[in-house]
Amino acid sequence: MYTIDHIIQLLQAYLKGEILPDEHAELSMLFEKYPELQDLAKKLEDPANLREELQAYEEFSTSDQTQEQRILSNIMDKIEIQGNQQPKHRWKLYGWYAAAACFIAVVGLGIWQINKRDGINTSDPATPIDAVKLAENLLPGGNRATLQLADGTGIGLDQQQMGIVMGDEITYTDGSVALATAKDEKRMMILSTPRGGQYQIALADGTKVWLNADTRLRYPNKFTDEQRVVELDGEAYFEVAKVAGKPFIVVTAKEKVEVLGTHFNVYSFPKEKESKVSLLEGKVKVSVPAGKTRLLQPGEQASVQGEELSVQQVPVDESIAWKNDEFMFNNEPLGTALAQVARWYDIDIDIDPSVAKMKLWGSVSRLDNFDKVLKIIKMTDDKIKVQIEGRRVRLMK
Repeated sequence: MYTIDHIIQLLQAYLKGEILPDEHAELSMLFEKYPELQDLAKKLEDPANLREELQAYEEFSTSDQTQEQRILSNIMDKIEIQGNQQPKHRWKLYGWYAAAACFIAVVGLGIWQINKRDGINTSDPATPIDAVKLAENLLPGGNRATLQLADGTGIGLDQQQMGIVMGDEITYTDGSVALATAKDEKRMMILSTPRGGQYQIALADGTKVWLNADTRLRYPNKFTDEQRVVELDGEAYFEVAKVAGKPFIVVTAKEKVEVLGTHFNVYSFPKEKESKVSLLEGKVKVSVPAGKTRLLQPGEQASVQGEELSVQQVPVDESIAWKNDEFMFNNEPLGTALAQVARWYDIDIDIDPSVAKMKLWGSVSRLDNFDKVLKIIKMTDDKIKVQIEGRRVRLMK
């Protein structure tokens, strides 16, 4: 079994000219089995190509050592090439991760020093320097939300706060009062985030909910019925408090999710064809209007498209990467991936049919400006051209 770190060790020795005969034979077998790996190694042999790729990585990588180590750790944990058990397209599937890992390893060798005195031209004819500069000005979202009361009154919530807590008073997470209320009767409220916004809420039963951008959660100020029901439009992560005999139900336009106490993520935007429910712990029952029902186990994701309901095993950490301030794309269709990006940066992204079938790989902090996401796209396919006008971005070839 070959792990990615072992492959990197072979490539290190190969690029330094220190590879042993038995290692050379092993690497040759890998080159034969995975031609893309041989192409990468040959490309790195050329000083000009090596310099170019290292510079691209250096521009992409952030100064946050912890984040870089986490990304590399994800690479090492997730990617294994197991002899005859994996099909040849497996390497292509994780091509970006493998290339990134190799680049990180090569940087560690100190083979090449990149500095401004070398006079390297950093501009890319496919992505003009002004487009990159414009992308740097597209800032990430933040803590923004509006609370709509039962009478229709809207209250803009403090952007310096992370969320609110429901109780006899509505307070912020630091304990300060957001809204004084002594109403005993059940009243419905709506917490909504705009494009470029996120917010948290602790409901009256202790359930915690994280709202992603462009999301609405309709909920009661008090749970007085036999079921605890909330309505969701968008994406949210739930940590449901256990209340004996009172199931917690999330209703969207496409599905219903019923739980007793568990952690899960719901991605359900009415304008998108597919919605997803990803389970981290506990059990949830997912049902659709057509009558189909599935019970999820931890590590499973329910996918709803029209009346179809399917379940598959997924790396659930990717489903909640947004909650941890990270974009994580693993063979993600460009349209789906950039829909998330567009909501977070509050931009409009037009995808030309020439790049519509592209799949995106990579991981980048949601706290970074849009230019970092743009570099992920360019690392996946360096032939992509980018045009930016105001808050509209167009990708084409």
